[in-house]
Amino acid sequence: MKKLFVSLYCLGLSLNAVAKSEPINFLVFGDMPYSSKEAEWLQKDGKLAKAAEAAQHDFYVHVGDMKASIQSCTDMLLKENYALISHVSDKPFVYTPGDNDWTDCDRSSLLDPKDELERLAFIRAEFTKSTPALPKFKRQESIKENQSWNIDGVQFLTIHAVATNNGRRQIKMSDEAKAYQEVDARDQHNFEWLEQNLPKKGHKAAVVFTQADLFVEAKHKGQCTTDNPKKCDGLEVYRDKLDGLAKQLDYPLLLVHGDTPDFCFSERKSGLWHLNAPGDVKVIDIAQVEINPDAEKPFAVKALLGSSFKACPKVSKD
Repeated sequence: MKKLFVSLYCLGLSLNAVAKSEPINFLVFGDMPYSSKEAEWLQKDGKLAKAAEAAQHDFYVHVGDMKASIQSCTDMLLKENYALISHVSDKPFVYTPGDNDWTDCDRSSLLDPKDELERLAFIRAEFTKSTPALPKFKRQESIKENQSWNIDGVQFLTIHAVATNNGRRQIKMSDEAKAYQEVDARDQHNFEWLEQNLPKKGHKAAVVFTQADLFVEAKHKGQCTTDNPKKCDGLEVYRDKLDGLAKQLDYPLLLVHGDTPDFCFSERKSGLWHLNAPGDVKVIDIAQVEINPDAEKPFAVKALLGSSFKACPKVSKD
C-alpha cells in the first residue's frame, strides 16, 4: 500500500510538471531605425543586436515604422531597413506595417513623395514573401500582412492598423474614395482575423501586435462612417473591440503596439494587458516579454538595455 501511495504521489507530481508549461519569451520593438545611430545598433555587431542574441526569445516582432517620417519611402530604403531589422537575431522574425512605411509617404515635405496606396501595394508584395519558421504559422488570405502562429497553446497574431487615423488623414496623392475603401476593407479583414484567432476558449493566452497606438488622444471623436470617413476616430472600434475581447475571453490577452514614444506597460480595467514597445528615438531599446499563463501576472516585461517603463496612460473609456 505504501509503495502504491508513493507511486501515485510521484505520478501526481509528474502530471503537475506536464501541466505547467515553460514560459514563452519574445522580443519586440518598433519605430526604428530613425537614425544612423539606431541603424548601427541594429547591425549584427551592434549594441541592440548583441543584446538580442544574448536574450532568451522564441521569436521577435517589429511593430511598424521602419524608417523616420522625414525620409522618403523609396524602394531601396524600405528594402535596406527591412533587411536590417529582419537580421537582428537568428530567431524567426515578424513585421507588421506602420504609417511611416506607406500611408505617410505622400507628404509634400518629403523629397520624393509617393502615392500611399501604391506604397501599400509595394509593402504587401515585398514583405510578405517569407514564411517565418513558427508553429502553425498562417497568413490571412485577404491581406497577407496579417499573420498568426501558436506556441504551446499561446496564440499570436498581427492586425494591420496604423496611425494617421488608420490612414484616414492626410490623403495627398491617392484618390480619397479609394483610400477610404481600402481602410474599410482592412478594418473588416482585421476584425475577421481577430474573431478567427481568438475564440472565447481554447488558448492559454494570446498576444495581438499592431502598429497604431489605440489609446492616443484622437483629433476627432466618434466612429468613422461612410458619411463621415475623415473627421472621426479611426481607431475607436479597435479599442472597443480589444477591451471587449479581454472581458469575454477565458484567457489573458496582451496588446502590443508602437507609434508613440512612451515605453509603457499596464493592465486596463477591461483586463486587457497593454504594452507600448520601445522605439521612436525616445527609447532606443528592445523589450523582452515573458509569458507564463500559470502566473498571477501572465505577462512580464523588461528592456534589454535596461530602459525603464511606466504605466500606460488611460483614456476616458478605461
